[in-house]
Amino acid sequence: MTGSINHVELLKRRCRVLYNYALSALENGDYDIAVFICEQAAQLCLKATLLRILGFIPRGHGLRELLGVLSKSLEKLGKLEYSREVSRFTEDFRDDLWLLEDAYISARYLVKIYEREDAVRSISVIEKLFKLLEVIEQDVFS
Repeated sequence: MTGSINHVELLKRRCRVLYNYALSALENGDYDIAVFICEQAAQLCLKATLLRILGFIPRGHGLRELLGVLSKSLEKLGKLEYSREVSRFTEDFRDDLWLLEDAYISARYLVKIYEREDAVRSISVIEKLFKLLEVIEQDVFS
């Protein structure tokens, strides 16, 4: 059930580094980069949690998809309250998650410009995601 702790910690460390780069990009006015880096940080953090719970990282990179896998995994563990909380998070922040997923795709294939408000929203939603994942992990592994 538990993945390699070293791999989990490596993913979490990279997540924190990316988060700090996103903050710097926001401060420097590099809003496109801030939004893209937020998506990458969120993806790594989710994958670290999933690795810890499942023992492997599921394929895929869509944040909403990964949140769905997390919700189902928590349900299978009998953590119904957290499963519902993850589903609520996904619903409540659907537009913000879409923004992040769009930035992931746009950075590679399209030219899209993000504004300061987009970067601020992105940072805010991943901070909420980090807190949710921390609470879940503390409960599941305590």
